[in-house]
Amino acid sequence: MSDSKTLQSDAGDENLSTGELASSRFVMIVGVTAVLFFLGLLPLEAIPEIPVDIDSKPFFIPLVLIALLPAGRPGLAIGLGVALGEFIRDMMEGYELDDPIGFVGYFVGFALTSFMFGKQPPGKLVILIAALSSAFIQAAIEASSFLLFGEESLGIAIQSTIGNTIMHGVIWGAIPAFFLVPRLQGRFEHFLGFETKGSAVERAALTLVVSDFVPRNDAIAWIKDLYFYYPSSSQPVLDGLSIDLRAGEVLGLMGPSQSGKSTLCRVLAHVAPRATGGSLIGTVELNGEAVDIGYVADNPAAMMTRTRGVTEVEASLDHLAISRSESEARALAALAELGIDDVQARKYIWELPDHQQLLVALAAATAERPKLLILDEVGAVLDTTGLDVLRKTIQAVTARGGAVVMADNDAHRQSQWSDRLALLDEGRLVKVGPSSKVLADMQALGEIGFDQAAKTTAPLQSKSRTTEGPMIKVSMLEFAYEDGPTIWRGADLIVARGEVLGIAGRNGAGKTTLTKLLGGLIKPQSGAIEIHGHSAEEIGNPGRIAVVMHTPSAFFSEPTVRAEIAFALRGSTGGQAAIAERVRELASRFGIADLLDQDPGLLPPGSARMAQIAAVLARGANVLVLDEATIGMDPTERAHCTEMIRDYAQRGGSAIVLDHNLMLLSSVAHRIVLIEDGGLLDAGPPSHAFAKARSAELAALDLEPPIAFTGEAYAKREDLGS
Repeated sequence: MSDSKTLQSDAGDENLSTGELASSRFVMIVGVTAVLFFLGLLPLEAIPEIPVDIDSKPFFIPLVLIALLPAGRPGLAIGLGVALGEFIRDMMEGYELDDPIGFVGYFVGFALTSFMFGKQPPGKLVILIAALSSAFIQAAIEASSFLLFGEESLGIAIQSTIGNTIMHGVIWGAIPAFFLVPRLQGRFEHFLGFETKGSAVERAALTLVVSDFVPRNDAIAWIKDLYFYYPSSSQPVLDGLSIDLRAGEVLGLMGPSQSGKSTLCRVLAHVAPRATGGSLIGTVELNGEAVDIGYVADNPAAMMTRTRGVTEVEASLDHLAISRSESEARALAALAELGIDDVQARKYIWELPDHQQLLVALAAATAERPKLLILDEVGAVLDTTGLDVLRKTIQAVTARGGAVVMADNDAHRQSQWSDRLALLDEGRLVKVGPSSKVLADMQALGEIGFDQAAKTTAPLQSKSRTTEGPMIKVSMLEFAYEDGPTIWRGADLIVARGEVLGIAGRNGAGKTTLTKLLGGLIKPQSGAIEIHGHSAEEIGNPGRIAVVMHTPSAFFSEPTVRAEIAFALRGSTGGQAAIAERVRELASRFGIADLLDQDPGLLPPGSARMAQIAAVLARGANVLVLDEATIGMDPTERAHCTEMIRDYAQRGGSAIVLDHNLMLLSSVAHRIVLIEDGGLLDAGPPSHAFAKARSAELAALDLEPPIAFTGEAYAKREDLGS
């Protein structure tokens, strides 16, 4: 992506709750509305039409949207989206001359009635009036086509108008909306960059600081005295930041969850506030009339706009004056450089494992040779081969005089890759300087809780097999995806009660697939899986197994963390008071007591994973399976998660931790199993599995031996200048 010299310079507050929004978000609302309305039309059009032209339309969909989003441009976008959804459906079943008049009716009806909803959640009376108004306007405008293009009388037009007002506005409008509006309030608005109606955040008076910061002459971009609020944040997420990004340099960002790392990446990438909503005060400047920017988020799949890898990369080349064949060739070449072959490149995005989705996003971000590359927590997902590809990509950007911003809480990676390192905490800049010096400053690291990285945890003693029978038993497991390679070939596994088993494997080795098999989400072609003596068909029973996938955002369904945990406890004995007490107990146990009233979908990755673990364990389970669950956690959260796993095992549960982070496995597991060629090899306790004598064996599996954090070790690294 590319942009002009000045990103934004605001002295005031951009209040997006008034309906102001950037063009990208306007288009997004149009698209979301069009897709939802089109999908709603498909089943309703099976209902026979009543003469004359009285049919069923899903008016509740735009009604819910305009009820929960602000008036103004969002209302216009919803009106356009409904018209577009109807247009797509009409084109599929046969375009008629009078259809454009109906499209105008949709746009006018919903755009006007959006102003009927105020800043508070609407009641049933307001919903009913708005539903009748929008339906009447649309029906009257569409019925006018009978008089213009048909031979029907005025009476028929009036009959059609009244009939469709009742059918669309009441039966398929107000009645479903009565049920949906209160239940959806607060659950989706933030995805479109709006705060929930009726929950306006009171922001404390902000004292702006005017610093004497001056960027260096070789700076590609810089920020000065930058403040940023999300729509739902009462305190600034970025609080007076000033820093420059220099040619040929990698600037590392480290900080605890909610320190502002990801937000700073979004602001630099022009994603915030344009796509997220919010208020920006201060200066974000690009030193050049056209600085190309590449951006890879911590959830790259959410950024994808195409269905296949090759077309995703092609989309980044759309503005170039090149042929379709050349664009495809360039896209395939860019993917091949990152290890994605032609077959993988042409697969649907969702068919690719997470690490390959990330590499597709990286290829799309770098296909145009950007001057500024922004990477948000990318390295944690990759094994040693993937990290080597990432490092070469970073080096290519800096070699041609570009700058790289790398948000990453891995101290070892920052010591090796970044030239300067910035420590963030609560949106403020704690320290910035050469990476070796910053990482050697244990006092500064301690201020942000990163002295946890220097603390070692005593290894667990190897757990002997119990005589009462294994908690988990996997025998001769065979599994292959349809039209894909075989993932598991006769794998065997036994886990004892109270044992923490670490399973290590490269990206694509089958860790996530094994997690799904253990959780009963998919079934093997052959072999047996038993959990506490029960077969795979019974695994899904509550209280038997808790599975934590590495994508917590896909897990959440409730508006708050409190509601998410309580939802998992529904139906339990003791009533609401007992459930509330159990929620507080779990939140305290998992270190998220101060997050209970926050939206889990807006939490940083580490905090979101802890909330997910608390929810899946709410009703108790004999077995806990964690698939790369600590990705995105800061050192404090990771230490808390480690203690939680140990405590779980001490209480008699069995845990399986699947990861390629051997440092984590060495601190939490009794025993290590390595994945090799579709099989599981018992490597013994971590002290044996990760011994120096086995470094070559680990390297062959794309695994990097654990590296202990010591500030003194990083101080010995040659300074790279200031």
